[in-house]
Parts: sequence; C-alpha cells; structure tokens
Amino acid sequence: MRVLIVDDQKINQEIFSDMLRSLADTIHVCDDGQQAVDYLEETENLPDIILMDVMMPVKDGFEAAKEIRSKFSQRHMPILFLTVLDDRDSFGRCLLYGDDFILKPVGRSTLIAKVQAHYRTAKIHNEVARQRDELSTFREQVKYDYAIAESIFANLMENTSKSIPGIDFITTPSTVFNGDLIVVANRPQGGAYVMIADATGHGLPAAISTIPASRAFFTMAAKGMALGEIAIEVNRSLVGFLPVGMMMAASLIEISANGLDVSWWGGGLPDGFLLDSEGNIVNALTSTHMPLGVLSAKEFEADLVHFRLEAGQQLVFYTDGLTEAADKHGEQFGEQRLKAALDGTKTPVIPTLLEAVNGFTPETKQDDLSILSLTFPVCNQDAVTEPLDPAFISGLAIKSQLYFDKDALQSLVVMAEVRQFLSGILSGGSDLDLLCSVLSELFANATEHGLLGLDSKIKDDEDGFLVYYQLREERLAQLSDDAYLALDVKYLPNKCQLVMSLKQSAGGFRSDDFEVTKESEDAHGRGILLVSELCDSVRYSEEGTRVTVVYQIGGQTQI
Repeated sequence: MRVLIVDDQKINQEIFSDMLRSLADTIHVCDDGQQAVDYLEETENLPDIILMDVMMPVKDGFEAAKEIRSKFSQRHMPILFLTVLDDRDSFGRCLLYGDDFILKPVGRSTLIAKVQAHYRTAKIHNEVARQRDELSTFREQVKYDYAIAESIFANLMENTSKSIPGIDFITTPSTVFNGDLIVVANRPQGGAYVMIADATGHGLPAAISTIPASRAFFTMAAKGMALGEIAIEVNRSLVGFLPVGMMMAASLIEISANGLDVSWWGGGLPDGFLLDSEGNIVNALTSTHMPLGVLSAKEFEADLVHFRLEAGQQLVFYTDGLTEAADKHGEQFGEQRLKAALDGTKTPVIPTLLEAVNGFTPETKQDDLSILSLTFPVCNQDAVTEPLDPAFISGLAIKSQLYFDKDALQSLVVMAEVRQFLSGILSGGSDLDLLCSVLSELFANATEHGLLGLDSKIKDDEDGFLVYYQLREERLAQLSDDAYLALDVKYLPNKCQLVMSLKQSAGGFRSDDFEVTKESEDAHGRGILLVSELCDSVRYSEEGTRVTVVYQIGGQTQI
C-alpha cells in the first residue's frame, strides 16, 4: 500500500506515519495541498490512499482535493480528510470533495480501520477499471477483425450467381457471421449448380468452415465437373480442414440446360420437399449420406438422385435453423408447422415460411436460418461456355471383372471402389455420375434383396427405414462365406458403350429371362425404372441372379 500524507504540521506527519507504518509499503508526506498536487503530477507510482488535512497554507485540503479529482479522474484514490472542524457544513464538504473524514485528534484504531476499508474498496475499483479498459481494447480489436473477416467473406461470395430466374434464397445469420452457405454457379454446359450447407455451430468458427467448401464448389463448377465429382472434392477439402467434431450438412443440386432435369446429392440436411404447381407437397427428399467433412475419400459415397421435374414444380431446401427456431417456452417450430405453412400455399415460399417462423418465435434466433427455393424450369440465360477441364474418355477397349467376396462386401464401400475403377475409363462429367447411379441401384438390389433377402415393403412402416437398415447391418454381419458379387465391365470405345454385367451368388427375383428397355412398361420398382431410363437396355438372366446393362456414353447429355 502506498500512502500520501498531506499536513502542514510536522508532528502530525510523524504521528500518522507511525500509525500506518505496519500497513504501508511507502509513505510520502507533503506540507500543503499544492505540494501534494505537484507530487502527484510528477510521480510514476500514484498513492493508494491520501490522508489530507483540511486547513493548510498555500492551498487547503478542499481545493487540493478538487484539483486531484479533476486531474486524476481515471484513477480512484480515496481521500480521507483529517480535520478539527466539527460543523455539519464541514462534514458535508469533506464527503463532497473526498471519500471520508476523521476528526482530530485521530485514534490509531480508527485511522487503521478506515484506511484498510478504503484500500479494499480502491483495489476493487481499480481492478474493475483495469478489466473495463481491457474489455474495451478487446472489443475494438474484435470490431477490426470482424471488419477484415467480413471483407474476406464478401470476396469469397462474389462468384455467386444471384440472378438466375427460378432460384431464390435467403440466409439470415444469428450473429455477424453465417455458418449457413448458399452458393449458385453457372454450369458451363448450361444450367446451374447450387449448394445449400450448414456448418456445425454458428458465428465465426462455423463461417470459417464454409471457406474451403465454397472455394472447392466454385473451382469445380467452373470446370463443368459432374455433381458427384463436386461433392467428392468439397468433402475432400473439408476432411483436411475441419477439426474433429465439425462437419457440414449440405445438399448439392445440378440443373441441366433444359431447366428441368435435376441431379441431387443430400447429406445431413433436414428433408427437402417437392411441391407441385399448386403448392402441394408431393414428396420429401431425405438425405441418405453423411454430412460433408466426415468420411475419408475411400468411404465417401457420391451416389446421386436424378429426376425430371415439370413446369411449375418447386424444390424447397432449408437448414435446421428453421425447424429448430424456439419460442420463449423452448418449443421448436418443427417439421409439422413447416409442412402446414408450406402445403398448398399460393404465395412465394420463402416469405411464407419466414412469416410463419417469425410469428412463432419473435425472439432473436439462436441459429443461422436459410431457405432455398427452386421453381422449375430454372432458366439460366448466361452464355454457355466450354468447361475449363473436359472429362477424359479412354480410347482403349477394356474388359475386366471386379470381384467382391464376403470380406470385401463387409469391409469396403463398394461404390467408392467401383467409382475409382470407372474413373480410369471416364475421368468425370455427368456420364460418370450417371454410370455410378446405375451401378449403385444394381448393387443395392443385388446385395439387399439378393444376398440379404430384405423386403422393400419394410420401409413402408413409420419406422421402416430404421428397421430396414438395422436388419441390413445384422444380415451383412452374418453373410455366408460363399456370398459374392461380380461385376464384368466391357468398354467399347468405337461405340462409346459400356456393357456391365452384375452377378450375385444368391437370390434373384424372377426365374425366366426378361429385358427392360426405355420403352418397356413392365418395370419393377423405382430402382429398375431409373436404370432403364438411363441405359439403352437392361436384361435379367440366370434366374434373376445376373443383370446386364448397356450404357451409351454421351447419350444422356440433357442430364
């Protein structure tokens, strides 16, 4: 403790110094108020307590106290007046210009008690002031950092195409920065790519997560890569970037030049919805993949869903900030309220949903909230350009077989291996995605219905999907030792054709041979229907345990 004693009587200076010697580390004395003011202006170590006589020559205690308060307003130094004056007016002035007073003659115990009490108060006050100053400095630094970061994110988003008719979106961050991401890019062959994503958390950490995803998306889009390749690259960039526990739920959409054919990859976002031209919900689009940034390149699956929409139909996607918006009681907006607001509406989707959720939870949102609406046909009028890096197509005839025994089926992601093999024939482009979609359906049928004996009707129950995939895991673990799948691939470069034949060791759903073509009306199941749409021919043989398809490269240019 540092103490300043201001008194014109030497005897008082010595008495007070002696009383406080056990408490104070340093004691400085002045003979009048002016000396005290001059000392404070010169010293580097201001006192913690000032004992001030009231009546002094040159400058009395009250004047000195007023000047000290004025010159050192940022520092709390308690001033205790020592006075012989005992009238009410003097007491009032002591408390007006100082913090306390002690009547002379001064008792030791009274002086020590008051000095200790005001010293504790001063310490607390000065500590609070120090923390306030630190917070103020920190706040200014954060404002500066945010301004720089906002500029960086604005530059990142400048590639987004915002004026494509049919594509509408809104994204509202819960803080300055947004962990949600909606980006749109022109497709060099005509059409557009769109990605809606939701990174773990919100604020600046979540926003940073979107940087590699957006860069990978725009880079691949500029090359005109297939949607599956874009999904693979975005996932690869995030796996190497995100810390453990962070990921990015996303939906990636590719719209062809005709504005109606759509490819979709969904991982981790809430169900999207397909609306008819009257605004009624026709179907839900349930994500079947893990969020981006979780699986390694070997584990990642780029299987897509392809469908053709009709004029007037809409696709609606959103992040969980919409359904998880909570009212003051903690109740969430939820999917049922979302469907009720969405179903049958004749008004634009985004304003309708925002009005519904804002009416339910007028308080500040706790999470980022984004909505994407695609109204078909999506007509992109931007000029069609050649992709920067066209896909490689092999000129060599290839005949090969991929064999998956029990151990391979239980330990490998089959389609990741198949895609890797096919990329040696066709390095990218929409044909690679479509080929993988065809084989994904064939492998799923052969494995789940052939080797594992699962019935798709299980999915029709309320918890059907969960039950179905639990059974799949159980039966896959109990797979017989002689189970296998074998894929024969014959590539004919002169015809640009791939002939692919998948053989399964058990199962089969029809005893006699039959063929499904694009014109055939005898299609069984959605998977086979999709395969027949994408391939020139589909033939089942060997009691349904072998399926052979012929795929024409370049024959699906509209998708």
